[in-house]
Amino acid sequence: MNQSTLPATLFRLPALIGILLVMLLLASGRPAVAADNDPDQARQLLEQVAQEMIQATNQRREEIRQNPKVVEELVEELLLPHIDLITASRWVLGKHWRRASKEQKISFIKHFRGMLLRFYATALADYLNDNTVDENLIRFQPVRAEAGSEDVTVRSHVYPPSGQPVPVNYNMHLTRKGWKVYDVSVEGVSVITTYRNSFNDEIRRNGLDQLIARLANEDEELVKQPGGANS
Repeated sequence: MNQSTLPATLFRLPALIGILLVMLLLASGRPAVAADNDPDQARQLLEQVAQEMIQATNQRREEIRQNPKVVEELVEELLLPHIDLITASRWVLGKHWRRASKEQKISFIKHFRGMLLRFYATALADYLNDNTVDENLIRFQPVRAEAGSEDVTVRSHVYPPSGQPVPVNYNMHLTRKGWKVYDVSVEGVSVITTYRNSFNDEIRRNGLDQLIARLANEDEELVKQPGGANS
């Protein structure tokens, strides 16, 4: 896959961290644990999503080594039911979303989702060939916000196998369907903003249809590869 498709920030991190970031970025949130709008429920959601995926990948590591596409199945099973990809796509396209036709929006969502899913599932599968995932990979901090707050920042540190901890912050808001992540910042750099800047430049040069066509082509190429290739 062409690295120009992806935020440079993610390439400074291990592939494993990259997929966890994207999964958490797109996680739309499960129903609130209680009815009192406790802001710390946002942290609880992220911890639950991360631990479920880490445990599932470790338990099925040998199966994944034989068939890397098992990772895609895990993502479909554990994460996609909770995805708020429409919101993520709207933020990424920015002003171009408002100008896009219904057909363009649907096509962009489809291929943006496919690109993220297959590229990062492949990255995680490659990592699991030689490694297990430490259950303490991500450590979340309690949310500091006033009771009843409906927009919070959940702070965390990611502890890679080597190197220094990486600060990762999740901006979340409370919706009728629970807490949802609408942006992730890695070392102070917003992932959504980085995608938006990259795609905005491409749309300005070539148009939205050409961007969608490129994403569709890259998604198709990843589908054709035996286990998905991260190259």
